[in-house]
Amino acid sequence: MVFDATTRASLQFTRPASTQPYEASSLRVVGHHRRSQSASLLKRWVSSPARTYSPSKELTTEELKPEPTVQVEQVPRDRYGFKKTSQYISSAEYDAWDRVYSEHILRRTKKWHALMKAYGLNTEKPYRFPPKSDKITRYVRKGIPPDFRGAAWFWYGGGHSRLARNPNLYQRLLQDIQNGKLSDNDREHIERDLNRTFPDNIRFKPDMAAMPDTKPRGGGGKSSQSSETSIVQSLRRVLQAFAVHNPEIGYCQSLNFIAGLLLLFLDEDEKKAFTLLEIVTSEYLPGTHGIALEGANIDIAVLMSLIQETMTPIWNKLDDKSSGLAGDPTAQALRLPTVSLATTAWFMSLFVGTLPIEAVLRVWDCLFFEGSKTLFRVALAIFRAGQKQILAVHDSVEIFQVVQTIPRTMLDINTLMEVSFGGRRKGGFGGVSQKDIERRRESRRQDVQNGVGRLHAKDGSWKARLKGRGRA
Repeated sequence: MVFDATTRASLQFTRPASTQPYEASSLRVVGHHRRSQSASLLKRWVSSPARTYSPSKELTTEELKPEPTVQVEQVPRDRYGFKKTSQYISSAEYDAWDRVYSEHILRRTKKWHALMKAYGLNTEKPYRFPPKSDKITRYVRKGIPPDFRGAAWFWYGGGHSRLARNPNLYQRLLQDIQNGKLSDNDREHIERDLNRTFPDNIRFKPDMAAMPDTKPRGGGGKSSQSSETSIVQSLRRVLQAFAVHNPEIGYCQSLNFIAGLLLLFLDEDEKKAFTLLEIVTSEYLPGTHGIALEGANIDIAVLMSLIQETMTPIWNKLDDKSSGLAGDPTAQALRLPTVSLATTAWFMSLFVGTLPIEAVLRVWDCLFFEGSKTLFRVALAIFRAGQKQILAVHDSVEIFQVVQTIPRTMLDINTLMEVSFGGRRKGGFGGVSQKDIERRRESRRQDVQNGVGRLHAKDGSWKARLKGRGRA
């Protein structure tokens, strides 16, 4: 979805049309930097079909030719199957960081195993975890081991209790889809985004090195082998079920990345992924993915208010919202600075495609354990990390580009988490509480409702326009 920072007067959005990597001038989502969970996939090749010989049929020169192959260079991947490098992080930078961070993961894994055993909990495919406490909070903030991660998200995020309340919901929704209850519009947009979901992950799009050309000789025709993987098929069903169950949302871009990452760490358990997707959209990000994207606007306004209060020099640089609105105090109060557009994807995709994947996973560890305050703390830490660069530039376009670029280079995950959850005396944002976030959300919601009502009172048609807004 493309935002023109020079022409947009306020933070209002239509549904995005595609799901591609976010670049400097357009906000799109994709993930980066991960490793394969299946080493065999990295060496995958498919042999040619066996031939049979019939004495009554003369072999032609064409048939004696070997099957052509498609040679695809295999790229270095991280522990989750994602390409290690991006336009922001070189192979050398990644490898230097990973040598140190791999040791961190090993240490944390040993500590988690000892912790689980101390509570008498299983460490082989666990489904229960220790009760929340200050100690467990510290453990989660330092990172949940990759092998425990999906199960821990489901446990601490309340997945078990939610699923127990309606254990057959997902199957009923799949049946509803079969019965034609999925809208053509949602079906079309889901299909469009499936192959755009994590195209750099081997589970979603395997390397096809030495893959035989299966197109029929003589031209034309579709491949006789489907390139769609099982996780993509699962993703389709989860997104379709979600759209049927939430008609006020349907399908919205960025849900594919959230659901896709959930499936990746939940061993493609569709019911669990669907359950956590419901929790994310209803509890952590209420209204964010709705047709009017009201929740996204509100949360970005909350973030801007926190920046204004905690990082005044940065806010003074960001604040360009007063231009052209001197005679309209209501509009001035509701309008957000241009740079706020750069943060839209941070919330809508839970930082997927914004931070390197390992950082995204660490954020999600805390999100499912502590709630949506995590997103605001991390966003504030990103602005703190980019303070020098932000203060060094002069116009809103440059600031916009800086804010977009900073998080994509943040390999130092431990420092990011320390600033996000550290005390105020150390320059951290651990004092931002969930209660404060909810208070600010409600205050902004009331301001928007009252302000929009006054701004559009002349024709009374603003509600109709919001309801009729298309899903691009």
